[in-house]
This record gives sequence, C-alpha cells and structure tokens, in this order.
Amino acid sequence: MIKDAKSLLEAEKSKLEEELKYYNSEDPFLVPGRDTNNFDDDITENEGHDRTEAVMRELESRLAEVGKALERVEEGAYGKCANCGKNIPEERLKIYPTASLCLDCERR
Repeated sequence: MIKDAKSLLEAEKSKLEEELKYYNSEDPFLVPGRDTNNFDDDITENEGHDRTEAVMRELESRLAEVGKALERVEEGAYGKCANCGKNIPEERLKIYPTASLCLDCERR
C-alpha cells in the first residue's frame, strides 16, 4: 500500500509540476515583446493572466499537499491521522491519497 501510494504521489507531483510549467508559459504577462498600448488587448491579457494565476494557485496548493504526503511517506507517518493518530482507511487514501486526517477528525 505505502509503495503504491508513494508511486502514485510521485506521479501526481510530476504531473502537477508539468502543468505549472505549461501555465507559466501561457501567462500573457510573460510573453516577450508584449505590447501594452492597445486597450482591448490589455483587457484580454488581464483576463488571461487572472485565469492563469487562479489555476496556478490551485496547482501550487495541490503540489504542496502532495509534497506533504510524500514527507509523511518518508517519515513513516503516511496513512495515520495527523490529529488522533488512528489509521486512515485504505479506501479513503485510494480516493484522496493526500489525506492527512481520518474522516472523524476531518468532520470536526
């Protein structure tokens, strides 16, 4: 289970890092030779930048969760609730591999 979780988390980490690279390259504010003299283009660029930033913040948050889960794997704490110390059910970890809390503690 732990070995499978580690492989899954490492694959997710790589995927998220690739997505972040992609969105970073798609940010209209980072385009070389960007011309800011056209009002309509500025509006379009601002909207594109805002969307890109929102997606990147979400990806960075997910990447941080994956990183914390990988740390728990390395420390031998993966699959244990960070609050009460009970085992997190395997079914929960299959659905939500970055879970750090059991359902009871999550609900509180």
